[in-house]
Amino acid sequence: MDEKLEARYAEILATTCPSFLDPAVAKTRGLSTPFLVNGPKDPGARRIMVIGREFGGKHWHINPEGGGVNAYVAKALAKHRASFDKWLEKDGDGGTTFFNFMRALADRFDPGGLIYSNLFCIDAGGGDPSGSEHFPEIKRLSKQLLDVQFDHFQPDVVIFAHGSASAATRREFFPTKGVGSVCVGRRDWEDVGISNMQLWEFELYEKFLCYRIQHPANWRGKAAAEAAKARRHLLDLLGQTPPERPSVAEAVAEVGASAVALSAP
Repeated sequence: MDEKLEARYAEILATTCPSFLDPAVAKTRGLSTPFLVNGPKDPGARRIMVIGREFGGKHWHINPEGGGVNAYVAKALAKHRASFDKWLEKDGDGGTTFFNFMRALADRFDPGGLIYSNLFCIDAGGGDPSGSEHFPEIKRLSKQLLDVQFDHFQPDVVIFAHGSASAATRREFFPTKGVGSVCVGRRDWEDVGISNMQLWEFELYEKFLCYRIQHPANWRGKAAAEAAKARRHLLDLLGQTPPERPSVAEAVAEVGASAVALSAP
């Protein structure tokens, strides 16, 4: 049990209307209750944090049974841990879905270091919540929870795997341009036939090494083959010992201030 993490989550959830933690109300709105994220099982392992889009499955409804915010946090984290362990144990189908990608990471690297998070902490019937009238509050909670996760988990690598449909929200959370920019583009692999749309490396907050890929379940046909190639290349990159991590200054010099990379979705 990570008491500090639980306290930080509880502090955030206490700022929202209690109805967002009520599974009965959430169901009438067509929403889940908030999805909370555990840290790595092995604090000493290499920490790889994967950020999907939203839970994507129905019935993520945590019932605090009158216990309030603290009870909600404890139950939500217990469900996240049990569910993630179960998903990692399932047999995959060659790596074409989100959790097959997670299993591929677990096969190549220490699964004790994996962290499974989402861009949105609440889904709408298992899908994108952007059409909900409650989306502004969903975004606020999601960003605050992500900020805690970055600060508390201190991931060695972050993989944004939420796809292009929610790219605008990612750029709102983590701007790539202007005075408030927190991302610096480092490199892509278009020279070896991998589109910048499929794989892009950047640095967040001048400290977190990040990659952006398409959501592993989003593609079909030729696009699916391109996405699979990008994922294989990313797995190889992560397998480098030590991983190649050119400085931001070197990356900017190489691409002339990274103008092209920073304009990528």
